[in-house]
Amino acid sequence: MNYIPTARAAWGGLLALALLATGCKKELDDYYTEQGPQYPTVLSNALGNATKYATGETVTFELQFAQQTSPIKQIVILQKVEPGRDSTIVQTIPYAPAFSRRKNADTLVVNYVVPAGPNKALVRVDARVDSQNGQTKARTFYFRLAEATPTIVINSGPTNVTLPTATATPAPGDVVRYNLTLNAGGISTAAVPPATTAIPAGILYKDLDSLVTYAKVGTAAERRVVRTKLTASGAELTTNVDVPLPAGSAGQPVAIRFEVKVRTPARTATVTAPATITPVAATPFSATVRTAALTYTGTTGGDLAAYDLTTFAPVAAAGPATSKDLLISSTAANAVQFRTLSTGTRLVRATAAAYTSATLTSARQAYTAAASTAQVTTLDNIVPGDIIILKLRGLDQYAVVQVAGINRISATDVTVSLNIKAM
Repeated sequence: MNYIPTARAAWGGLLALALLATGCKKELDDYYTEQGPQYPTVLSNALGNATKYATGETVTFELQFAQQTSPIKQIVILQKVEPGRDSTIVQTIPYAPAFSRRKNADTLVVNYVVPAGPNKALVRVDARVDSQNGQTKARTFYFRLAEATPTIVINSGPTNVTLPTATATPAPGDVVRYNLTLNAGGISTAAVPPATTAIPAGILYKDLDSLVTYAKVGTAAERRVVRTKLTASGAELTTNVDVPLPAGSAGQPVAIRFEVKVRTPARTATVTAPATITPVAATPFSATVRTAALTYTGTTGGDLAAYDLTTFAPVAAAGPATSKDLLISSTAANAVQFRTLSTGTRLVRATAAAYTSATLTSARQAYTAAASTAQVTTLDNIVPGDIIILKLRGLDQYAVVQVAGINRISATDVTVSLNIKAM
């Protein structure tokens, strides 16, 4: 059966097409209409990124921004300092074009001066960009107020760390030790938003930079003798400071002063040791330079391979090990090895200058200054010209030995000539 549209059906179809066309036309004609003025755009910014600043410190940060439909009118800097509840305007900067092609934005460098307030007070800084249409956009950073000026006190000292008796009178070149406390009761950090960590007790200090030690000998000008770089922290620090007494200071009063520094803002604190030190003259070695020869023979060394540096005599192979301060222990592989068998004796390789001007005092100082890993019982590859400092038998007794020559007689037999400076 064929379907034949009636006039009514045809008329209904035409009406539907007309309504559809009207609906499409309405949708196309309704464009988006802006409702209200637009905000300015604030781009990435290098705001203050430290969590603590000191009163009077200048914090420099950069704003990057762009206008939208309305020109920029001004930039306003506001701050709120605890315990205050309201923000106050600290700077109003009229807009001046400063477009950066590299950053594709207007830029403004702001120099903000940190306000006064209680230690650890929270400071909120708002940098607000205002458009002429009344719309604004702001960026915020927080910090806490810290004490800029450090503190320093001497707890104890001087103690002589070069001599075995801490109270012994030192000589020039000896090291004396002071114990100091910096920033007593100080802390280095206190949380800022969005962190909610509890604020610790103590004084919040700016980070320490360095500790400098000065010495004044007699009436001469003060001069720096030690500079110690400190870990960047404002927390309390108790530390030992080792101070070498200046050369040429024997018989003269030596005043020691300590100065601790903060780099930003530049601040210092200083303290002078309450008592001066008057060093004594160095203790000389014997004016006689002794000579000796160690001879290694066969496979075990023989009776002339060991030497007693307290009696300055050879020690036979069967002699007590406690008397063998220095011996040839090996000549294998065309190399000479030195060793000590006496209890508490240690060897330290030194420079030619340590032998040339050797005194008991200088030998003690050079040995004490050597790292513990350099204070050994065995030295390999001995060659002519080697200088060896020996601390004998754990006592305050030293010898400085120069290897004057090595004469290899056979594959095993070797004679080593020595010059010895000692008491």
